Parts: sequence; C-alpha cells; structure tokens
Amino acid sequence: MIHSLLPYKEQYTQANAGAVALNVEDGFVQSRYANTSLIFGRTLSGPYLGGARYQGLKTRHALIFGKNIGLAKGYLDFIRRHGAADLLEVHGRCQVASYLARKRPDLKIGLYLHNDPREMKGSDTPAKRHGLLQRMAVIFCVSDYLKSCFLDGVGASKAEISKIKIIPIAVDRAATTPPQKDKLITIIGRMVPEKGMLEAAQAMAKVLPKYPDWQVKFIGAKRFEDANPSQYEQKVADALAPIRHQSDMTGFISRTETKQLQSASAIILAPSQWQEPAGRVVVEALATGAALITTRRGGIPEYAEGRAVILDQGDTDELADALERMLGDAVWRKSWQNKAWADYPFAIADMASHLDDARKAAMDYDQRSHDDKGEAS
Repeated sequence: MIHSLLPYKEQYTQANAGAVALNVEDGFVQSRYANTSLIFGRTLSGPYLGGARYQGLKTRHALIFGKNIGLAKGYLDFIRRHGAADLLEVHGRCQVASYLARKRPDLKIGLYLHNDPREMKGSDTPAKRHGLLQRMAVIFCVSDYLKSCFLDGVGASKAEISKIKIIPIAVDRAATTPPQKDKLITIIGRMVPEKGMLEAAQAMAKVLPKYPDWQVKFIGAKRFEDANPSQYEQKVADALAPIRHQSDMTGFISRTETKQLQSASAIILAPSQWQEPAGRVVVEALATGAALITTRRGGIPEYAEGRAVILDQGDTDELADALERMLGDAVWRKSWQNKAWADYPFAIADMASHLDDARKAAMDYDQRSHDDKGEAS
C-alpha cells in the first residue's frame, strides 16, 4: 500500500487539476501499485482526478499550525484508524515530511519534489536538507536540476545521494502519427510574470502583423476558473491589443479543450523567465509534435535539448526573432516538428516503471543498514 499526501492548495479535481496533480495521477494510473494506493488532500468538490483513489481529509488545528501541517495532522488521524502504508509519498512540502517523520518515526517516507527546496519551509538551509536526506527512504525529483538544488551546500555521502531518484514528467501521446497542424500558436500556463506571458505577447505584437493568416491563443489565468483577471493579465491584454484580430486570451479552459488546441498548434511557446523545475507544458508540446520555442531555465533543457528551440534570455526581442524565423521559414519550422515527434522518451508507462522500481527500493529500505553504509563512506 502506498499513500500520497498532497500540498493543501493542490486541486485534485478534473476541472482544476494543476501540473502537480496531473503528475501525481500519472504516477499511479499505469503503476503496478495502482490498485493499492490512496491519494490524500483537502476535501474538494469532485469529481476527483483519481476517482476512488482520492481521499479528502479534514485539517486539524490549521489556524494554529497552518493548513499544510493541519492536513498532516488529519492524515495522522486517518492512519491511526486505518493503519499506515508501506510507503508515504509527501508531495512538495518539506516541512510536512519533517513533521510526519518526527511524529511517526516508524513510517517510511518519500519526499517528492516539484519545486526548488531551497525556497521552502523545512528545507531552506543545507542542514535541513541534509536532515531530510538522512531521514527519508527516498527523494524523488522531476529533474536533475532539482536534485542539484537539493544538494546545494549539503555534504552528503554517496549512500545518501543514491536515495535521490530522478523521475521525469511524462505525458502520453493522443495519436500514433503526427497530428495535422493549423497556422496556430499557443502559449499555455498561469498568467504570472515567471511564465513570460507579457514578453510573449509583446513579441507576438511585433511579428504577427507580417503573417495575417496566423493566430495566437494565450491559454490560462492567474489561478483557475473561479479567479478574477489580474493586473498582469490586463498588461498582457494591452500588449495584444494591436493584433486583437489575430489573438485570443481564452482564460482558464478545460483539459480537453487545451489538448485539442495543443494538437492543432504548429508552434507552441513556453517562455519561462524563472528557473523552471521541469515544465509540464514543455513535455505536452513535444508530445503533440509542435515546433517548440522555450528558454534555458532550470530543468527545461533536460527535456527540450535537441527537440526544441531553446533561447538563452527569452526576452521580447529574442522571442520575436525566433518567431520571425519560425513563421517565415516553413522548412525550418517543419524540422523542429519532426524532431519533437521523432525523439520522444516521455511515455507514462516508462515513467511509472522507473518510479515503481524506486518505490520498491524505498519500501525495502533499512535505515540501520543505510546508517552503517553512510558511516563507512
């Protein structure tokens, strides 16, 4: 039995699932542990992404300890009544993993990192990260970049470092042959500065008037479907105003609609301005065989190198130059579509097999034996 505990904020519903929720579900849907797993988070209005696999918990003392520790307390109540799992995977909240390890030292815990641990409570110093590395049975990272972030300043032994496993993000293809492409560009993600939406909009306004038969769609919002537009979204809209007949800001739309637009897109942009841990939209773009333009940030190159155009800065001018060539040179554009389609190693079944092997090793993990090896090394 494997349990997964999500961050409090994570929406594990079919309507509002974000990147972390989708990654978690993908890690179970083709897993050998699919029928012996439960995913825990806060109580939500379904339908849930994982169906019966998802269990909503009530937080305890959240006003005093915070919502994530409150959710952890709710989880402890659950396992007191129903029994513990062979492995508990704590997603994205290092202070929760530390708390549960203190409260239940008998638990085998795996910490699953989706973001830079140096910026999180419970792991913001090398000493705290080393403590986690010593206590966890396994640490999963979605990129080697995140592994390097975790180990930054940590004097770990080889045996300790061997507990860190890279589990790439995976997305299955919806077709067995490259889909038909329209003269469509899509940019998908939250409307926040870190995602480079404004720079992309400014680049579009510079280039698209020269190519009146092309359209661009900005898909996403600051949060999800119940959020009001932000000031940043208004800046993006203002930047697109000169090409209003060629552009559309859809806001938050369903996963089904998003996938249809991705499949039809000849070009997809993922112009991250921050050190992206991995980038699910990058993998989704490659899965559709789109010509992808992205940035050299964080873990993105681990997925996109040789499969996409990777920009060093991703500012307005650099994006505009890449778009100009992509739109004006059909042969060059087609070459990147072919590269994305021909070299795609990110199937869910492969990821799940790798993840399950790491889970099995963690469940077989013996802390005392590890301590002996650590001292020896």
